[in-house]
Amino acid sequence: MHRSGRLRNREPAGWTVYRQFTKSALRSSPNSRPSTRDGDFIVAAICCRRLCAVSRLPTRILIARHGQTVSNKEGRFCGHAETDLTLLGIEQARALGRRLATIPIQAAYTSDFSRAIHTAAYVLGERGLTPRADPDLRELHYGEWEMERERDVARRFPELIKLMRAEDPAWRPPGGETVEMVRVRTTAALGRIARAHAHQTVLIVTHGTAINCMLTGVLGMPLSHTFRFDVANCGLSEVVFRKGIPVVVTLNDTSHLAAAGSRP
Repeated sequence: MHRSGRLRNREPAGWTVYRQFTKSALRSSPNSRPSTRDGDFIVAAICCRRLCAVSRLPTRILIARHGQTVSNKEGRFCGHAETDLTLLGIEQARALGRRLATIPIQAAYTSDFSRAIHTAAYVLGERGLTPRADPDLRELHYGEWEMERERDVARRFPELIKLMRAEDPAWRPPGGETVEMVRVRTTAALGRIARAHAHQTVLIVTHGTAINCMLTGVLGMPLSHTFRFDVANCGLSEVVFRKGIPVVVTLNDTSHLAAAGSRP
């Protein structure tokens, strides 16, 4: 308790510098018109105060899944294959854009697949931000299962489908990835993006299983629990970094999708 009290009352270093500047300015001419030297002190003090305020802003990472795609609608495995947004998917992305309209966003990242890139474009609208494509934000690679329907795969690979449905970490589509492999690369991408944009707000648009893997990694959940929460198309999650520690503060919020006619 005493330790937390000390931390709570400790003044940031930037404020100490600010106070030193302002006191010096007052001592130099307490009852006279401010001189050029006083003006320099005041400008420097204001700058110090602003820098201090910026340094206290959290690092916010807004994480969204892309809008509904044709492969989603048809029930196909789609990891490293391309698929288009549906009309509903476009409206979902626009609804997410309206949700985030009042939030300043300094940077944006997507996977290098068009469904994520196009979703980000609809979300960002006229902000003038160009998202950066990061291959580490890709969906799980389904290998030989790419663009196949689950019912068809179940007939051909019944044992592997059992492993998948049981959330067995050993599950791996032929020629594809495990959830552990996806967790490693997505959490690495999250950390890298957070370090590059300290004290800023960043948007990441990626994929369903990629988000499951990323956030269960942040939460320290076992690989066998990777799919214990839903990730809806254009559902919004948020991770805030506090002293370098990622904290999940929002998970799969879909309240903004009601107007798009797709809220779960």
